[in-house]
Amino acid sequence: MITSRRLSIGFVVLATSLAAAPALAERFTFPTTLSGYNETTATINSTGTGTFVAKVSKDETIITYTLTFSDLPSDSTQAHIHFGRPALSGGVALFLCTNGTPPAGVPTPQHCPLRAGTVTGTLTAADVIALPAQSIDSGAAGFAEMIKALRNGAAYANVHTTGHPSGEIRGPLGKAGDEDDDD
Repeated sequence: MITSRRLSIGFVVLATSLAAAPALAERFTFPTTLSGYNETTATINSTGTGTFVAKVSKDETIITYTLTFSDLPSDSTQAHIHFGRPALSGGVALFLCTNGTPPAGVPTPQHCPLRAGTVTGTLTAADVIALPAQSIDSGAAGFAEMIKALRNGAAYANVHTTGHPSGEIRGPLGKAGDEDDDD
């Protein structure tokens, strides 16, 4: 009888954990597909494609990422995470890579592959570029604001090229319209 009760409790705990796993993954993992069709203000008919995955650490102090792109018709110049909703442009908040002059005041980003490749790395509070016009702070406060933006569909990954300096391929991050209750 006791063994049966322990097994029942064990199954309930296991089932609850399995049911919660997708919700936790959704809260901490942000995948997207990059395409010229997601660009604004002008949609781009690009041969370039890509994928991006951002994973937020459980303590929310690190974002690890993988950016992969291919078939760009011109050389990449930079890639980053912007603060902005789908169909709207927003400021650059986090650099992923650059082939130009690195941004001032944040750690130097790695170089971008030219037309195809993969970039992996980590982002922390030190990497946040303040966007005063959009009320994004630098440092730890800005990092928390960007995680909240990811969770609310208010961020996107973007790869810029010499052919399309304002962006060649783009992918939305998070689910637009979700409410983040900061718990």
